[in-house]
Amino acid sequence: MTDDPPPASAPIAFDHARGEAYDEAESRRIVGMVAATVVQMADWPKEQSFTVPYPPLSQLVLDRIALIGVLRHPGGYRLTPYREQLSCPRTLADLMALCWSSPIDAWPFLCLPDGKDLTGLLIELDPIRPSELCLRLALEFAHPDAPDKSLERLALLEARSLYEEAGNPGGFQALREWLIDHPVLSREDIAFLKLERIGGVRVTDELINILYLRVHERYFSSKDEIAICTDCGLVLVPVRDGSGERWQCETTRCRGRRNLRIGTVHRVAKDLHHAARPIREFVVAPHRLRASERSSRQSPGPLRDVEC
Repeated sequence: MTDDPPPASAPIAFDHARGEAYDEAESRRIVGMVAATVVQMADWPKEQSFTVPYPPLSQLVLDRIALIGVLRHPGGYRLTPYREQLSCPRTLADLMALCWSSPIDAWPFLCLPDGKDLTGLLIELDPIRPSELCLRLALEFAHPDAPDKSLERLALLEARSLYEEAGNPGGFQALREWLIDHPVLSREDIAFLKLERIGGVRVTDELINILYLRVHERYFSSKDEIAICTDCGLVLVPVRDGSGERWQCETTRCRGRRNLRIGTVHRVAKDLHHAARPIREFVVAPHRLRASERSSRQSPGPLRDVEC
C-alpha cells in the first residue's frame, strides 16, 4: 500500500461544457469543428447516403453544441437560428442555416476571444460555398500543432508528409508546381498519372485522394457540361435563375467573379476530378491568378505595335 492519492477521474462531457474547462480555446475548437463540417458537406457526393446519425464529425459537433445549449441557454434552446431569435442549432440543417445567416462572433452559445480572425460568415452565397474564413478555420482545426500556419502550407501538409515519409522531401516542390498546372484531371489522366513519378515519388491512390476530389453534380450544367474558368483554371458552377442558366466562378478572389471568361468545356462523361477545396483556394488559385494578371498586362493593345 502507498499513500499516493487516487488518480483524478477523466473529465466527462459535462465538465467540458461548463466551468473552467469551457473557455475561449474550447469555443475556438468548436468553431473549427463547424468549419470542417461545412467544408465536408460542400463536397458530399450525392450518391453517398446521408442519414442520422450524421457523419462522425457532423454528429460530434452537433452533440457538443446541444450539450452547451442545454446547460448554458436552456430557455432559448427550443428556438432555431432561422426563426425570430438566435439559439443553439439542433440539426445539421439548423447549423448550416446559422453558418450563412449569422457571423460566428454573434453566436451566443460560444465564448470566443475578440479578434478579426474570428469575425464573419462560414458560408457565403452567390454561389453558395464555404467562405475563406471557413476554409482557414477548418485547416487550423485539422492541423492544430502545425508549426507553420501559412494557409498554403496547411493545405498541402498531408501531401508533404508523404514525401517526407518516402525519404524525398525535396521532391515536394515538383508536386506543388505540377498541381498548380493541373488542377483538373480526367479519369484517363489519373490512370496515366499512377504510372509516373513526380519529384521522385510514385503517385499513389493515397496521394491522389489527398489532392483531388471527384467533380460532383453541383458543377454539372443542364446540358451535362463542366466548364473551366480561364483566369483561375478551376471548375465553374452553373447558376439557374429566372433568366436561364449561366456559369459563375466560386473562387473568392478570382476576377472571373466580376468578368467571367469561360475556358474549356468538358462533357460530364469524362469523370473529372479537381483539386480539393482548400488546395484550390489557397494554392492553385493564387498562383494561377497572378500568372493570369501578368499575362493580361503583357498582352499587346490593339494599336500598340502599329508603326506611324
